[in-house]
Amino acid sequence: MHLIQFREIMRDAEVAYAIHPIVRKYLLTVEDTTKALIACSAPRAANVAKITSALDYDRG
Repeated sequence: MHLIQFREIMRDAEVAYAIHPIVRKYLLTVEDTTKALIACSAPRAANVAKITSALDYDRG
């Protein structure tokens, strides 16, 4: 069970890292990012959007 959750979190983080430049360029909100990911049928879209948003805060 924990291994499955870990893999999901890692996948979410990889997707978030990949889309982060676009989200940042177009100043997308978490809600906008979530809607776009849902439209693309991305699994766990809300989690990916939250991680993407958090990437900006980690840079301080």
